[in-house]
Amino acid sequence: MDISSTKVSKIIVHRVGNKLRDEGFYLSPVECNRSNTLDDLLLSSLLSPVIRRGEEFFLTHESDISLNTIHHYAKKLFSDPNQFKQCSEAIAKHLYGSSGHPNIGGGEFIIILFDDVRVDDVSLQALGLFRVESKDDYLDVGEEGGVIQVIEKQGVSLDKVQKGAIVLSDSHKVFVIDNLGHKTKYWIENFLKASPVHTPKKFAQVAGTLIKAISNKVETPGNAIEFAKHIEEHLSESESLSLSDLRNISKDYIDDEKLDELVNGAHLKYGITLDDNAPIESKYLSKYAKDVVTKARISEGVSLLVSNPETKISSIEVKVTKGGFRAVVDFERKGA
Repeated sequence: MDISSTKVSKIIVHRVGNKLRDEGFYLSPVECNRSNTLDDLLLSSLLSPVIRRGEEFFLTHESDISLNTIHHYAKKLFSDPNQFKQCSEAIAKHLYGSSGHPNIGGGEFIIILFDDVRVDDVSLQALGLFRVESKDDYLDVGEEGGVIQVIEKQGVSLDKVQKGAIVLSDSHKVFVIDNLGHKTKYWIENFLKASPVHTPKKFAQVAGTLIKAISNKVETPGNAIEFAKHIEEHLSESESLSLSDLRNISKDYIDDEKLDELVNGAHLKYGITLDDNAPIESKYLSKYAKDVVTKARISEGVSLLVSNPETKISSIEVKVTKGGFRAVVDFERKGA
């Protein structure tokens, strides 16, 4: 995907509150004024992070994809950009209807139409949806009555997209960022109504989360180190790891019932089911399993992180003392 030639075509901002608190919504009567500087900021700080770091989903509906609200209005404005304002209002009302959780904060809703997003040299349109739920404090300097003053203001940080989605004009695919998803999952599940794309990287992410969860449930730090070693050896010696392989590695450290609970938890979190014998590529899984190999749990709330790739923890022995605990850690260094 290439956004080097992408241009901002239209932008409008609505204000959408929390429906549960009857905060209502305000629909902007006109599109935003734009400048070259503003367009560049929107491309680099909103579009680019979602395209490059967002997770891939596809829009869904229980019976007919044309009934998915985002798909319906995105398709409508892609066909006729003159309907951008009307479609943006409908999408904002849909967001309000999806904002019924008490943890959802009201805020600005930025809608942008982009032109010339290139996928395999094909020029596409893209619809950007960005939700602002919190603002940062910043300082400005201004002059009042001949005196230069420091003025405290609030604004939207360009460092981190809070909630963003990019819908492409040629498919049901949508790129999503939800950095506040720990509060509520409404952005993906209720507003976008999207399901994750089942890619090798996504399977590896689910498996990596599962490996980390298993490691956290292993009773002793020493056993957790052994478990991590077995995972690392398998990934280095084999091109893939399956759920069945993971069960075999885990059987000496965690019981089947607890493992099934963790597998179900990973499924609920990502909406992806791992088949027992489906191969998960080691080259992708190694990235997500890295924390288990390089980070060792010493005690509750105390962990040891090894940042030197040439050094590994070989064993940990923890003993309870009168005032706390004592940990003896052995390290192995490659080439030593």
